[in-house]
Amino acid sequence: MARTALIIALLGQAHLTANEVQPAPTPLLWGVDDAGGPPRSETFPWWSDAFRELGIKLWVLHAREYTRVAEKIEGIHRVDAWCEAHDIDWICNIEGPNWGAEHVDDQGRDWYNRKDGRHFGLYPDDILAAYGKAKRLRGIMYDEAAHMQNCRNMILNKMVPFKPWIYDPAGDTLDQAAAGFTRAVAKIAAKHEQYGIPLYTEHVFPVLYPAFARAGWTPVTKILKESWTPVYAACAMGAALQYGKAFWLTPDLWGLGDYPGHSLDEYRSALLVAYHLGADCIYTENLAYDQGQKGKGSLILLTGEGYRLTDYGKAARDFIHDYVPNHPRYYRFQQVRPRVAIIRQPDACWGQKGSWLGDRLFGNDDWPTNAKTEGRLRIWHLLSNGVIPKEGLSWNGGGPYVSRPFQVFCPLDGVIEFDHHVRKPLLEGVEVIFLTGLGMSPETLRDVAECVAEGATCIAMPHLLPTEVRQITGDNGTLEEGKGRWVATTDFLSDAVRPYVDHVIPREDMLRYRFGDTVVTFRPRDGDPNRIAVEVRPAK
Repeated sequence: MARTALIIALLGQAHLTANEVQPAPTPLLWGVDDAGGPPRSETFPWWSDAFRELGIKLWVLHAREYTRVAEKIEGIHRVDAWCEAHDIDWICNIEGPNWGAEHVDDQGRDWYNRKDGRHFGLYPDDILAAYGKAKRLRGIMYDEAAHMQNCRNMILNKMVPFKPWIYDPAGDTLDQAAAGFTRAVAKIAAKHEQYGIPLYTEHVFPVLYPAFARAGWTPVTKILKESWTPVYAACAMGAALQYGKAFWLTPDLWGLGDYPGHSLDEYRSALLVAYHLGADCIYTENLAYDQGQKGKGSLILLTGEGYRLTDYGKAARDFIHDYVPNHPRYYRFQQVRPRVAIIRQPDACWGQKGSWLGDRLFGNDDWPTNAKTEGRLRIWHLLSNGVIPKEGLSWNGGGPYVSRPFQVFCPLDGVIEFDHHVRKPLLEGVEVIFLTGLGMSPETLRDVAECVAEGATCIAMPHLLPTEVRQITGDNGTLEEGKGRWVATTDFLSDAVRPYVDHVIPREDMLRYRFGDTVVTFRPRDGDPNRIAVEVRPAK
């Protein structure tokens, strides 16, 4: 069977809306993460062959940290020259501080520890200057940044919370934490901006995307891994929309400590969802990692003479070279027209109460999850028709996830999550608006009130309602206003709420989004949530 026919048979035919007057397909950057790859890989002649065969144009390179500063700077120049010669962009991924207590260079400078007690990677000025001069560098990426904030760098300290990450919550209240966190990471973005270096994050949990985006970073979310792929994508897309950032997704083949921890069907389905949700960049983790030297590899398996593609590599190659050209995308994620908007102040809660990682928000032992922060979890449970457990959004969450098999698919109908600063242009036409979490900005609340007057239904925790509305609704009641209504509730899963959201809860196994005049619908093939088919049609 030809490769094109094979991948269509596996993933499902997409019926596109292209015609003679449509513009060129929307651009998309394909990349790979190189964790576990060979040292100084750019010195191997076959390295560029692997990128070319897979169709890769972005290299997420895990930082190589040397003690000698001159060696570090020479390495930056060498990698950038290789990328320039082979028309490849690259990103420096900083993961060392997640695993190491310190890194002291030959000038006596510790790159990981700040004098005020915080622990995160920050290059000295001379090294930042070298990165800033690199011609093909897209930026520096902080790996699993939100995770390090929440777990307080416990990974490097025998699973015992260590020093605070970029944001030290001491002296703040939980209600103040979102603003405090944003200010802290904004200072780091401003530091790198002096050298023309954009910053990125990579997230293993669906939290703090909008806080980073508001501070000037581009948040990138993992999918696959231990994630509900559609949920993580919807949260990251909301941050990108709200703060004008690119929408990047990374299918991560790690899964619950195993590698590859996902089947070929799961990987193909994740590629399909990422592509048709309009991602600007899709990069796979990893390119060449071979866990335990078992001979499985990742997208490629290294051999004595070079490499060979694994089945995962063949799936990536076929998707990039065959599926995408035969199924061009004529819409962008910025054209999404959500039916449902979840609005919440970033509080770092993803359902960690039952997790092996400990229950603390922003790394503060005095801030466990609570009914307000867990409201979003119950909303995702409701909107997925009960498929997503109400206790959390990750297979790391314990409880109902302990024996639950991983799955890529979950039913949703046009759901996007924003933060508590979102304004009306992004809420135009939204049918159901949820207000949850700790707080809401006055400007956002005024815009939500306008949306209600124009016909939206707003379902909110009582403390988030306008005072004049709550005086009428109480903690559990309704108020008709204009063409819409307010619904106050202390429990998003109460029977009183369901009638107001029934029309936006999928009646079938369907994941659907509308982008402009195009509707994209995903369904499991033959009932298998890890074998997804897609249908792309004009909106009616």
